[in-house]
This record gives sequence, C-alpha cells and structure tokens, in this order.
Amino acid sequence: MPKPSKERDTARSILIEQLTAVFQQQGYEGATLAKLAAASGLGKASLYHHFPGGKDEIARVLMRKAIADLQRLAFSRLQAPGLSRDRLGALLDGFCEYVDQGRGHCLLAVLAQGGARPYYGTEIEAQFRDWLQMVAEVFEERGEKPKRAKRSADHFVEQIYGALIMSKIIDQPGHFRRAMKRLRKTL
Repeated sequence: MPKPSKERDTARSILIEQLTAVFQQQGYEGATLAKLAAASGLGKASLYHHFPGGKDEIARVLMRKAIADLQRLAFSRLQAPGLSRDRLGALLDGFCEYVDQGRGHCLLAVLAQGGARPYYGTEIEAQFRDWLQMVAEVFEERGEKPKRAKRSADHFVEQIYGALIMSKIIDQPGHFRRAMKRLRKTL
C-alpha cells in the first residue's frame, strides 16, 4: 500500500536535505552516486527510482529548491512594505537563516563553481541577476541613481557572499555573523 501523501512529502523532504548536505560538503564533483546513496540510506537503484536522471537530475532538483528557499527566506522580503533599511535587514535575516548563521553553505554558490558551472551556471546567474535587480530597486528607493544603485546592490550581495566564503575558509561561522552585524549597521 502506498504511503499517504503527507508521509511521502516528509520522506522526500528528508531525502532532499540529506542529498543537499552531500553537495554542499563535497561539491558537485565530489557528490558521487555512492556518497549520495550512503547519505540517504538508499541504494543506487533506489536513487535512480526517485531521480531517473541520476546525479544531474538530483543537482537540478536541489538547485531549484535552493532558489525557491532563498527567494522565500530572503529576497521576497525586499517586496514587503516598510522602510528600505528594514527590508534589506530582513533580507540579511533570511539569508542568515538559509545558511544557518554561517554554519551552512549556499548550494547555489557551490553549484556555480567548478565542473557544475557548465550545467547550472546560466540558470544560477540569471536568478542572481534578478535578485541583484531587486536589491538595486531598493537602493533606488533610497534615492540613489540607477547606476549607483546597481553598484550598491552588487556591493551589498558581495559582502554577504564574501563573508560566507571567508567564514568557510577560516572555519569560523562567527566571522559571518559579525560581518552581517557590521553590514546591518551600514543600512
């Protein structure tokens, strides 16, 4: 007898989390089917049952979920009513939640590098261009001219991702949290 829909959705969510962790920790190249199967507790055949396209399909599903999560947790907050400072701060809060206060990784950043770039780079780049435009519009609302607002948006997002990468390099999530606190003060 098939699992009820809620149980199936919960099982799928857990599977997605397990697979995401492998890609985040191992990168695209290191996320072999053997490692993905081991992390999920499934055999390779079962993984192919869930994802007939194999590793590529898994990565694509995870990428789309990461985009949806970042949109929901962070970038959608730019469209809420309120002061631009508060909306940018809400974006920071959402991003911090997405990366577990600097302890986690951004899957999109992982997939935009190395061997995965030819497969996913264009879609990720297009999404980031949309998000950067959303941030630039908030800076324009603050009175900046369009060209300056675009530079401010680029700088704002660069600071977020730069802090995340630096915290990974030095293996100190606290570095990310402190950088986000400093960035918030500039708003």
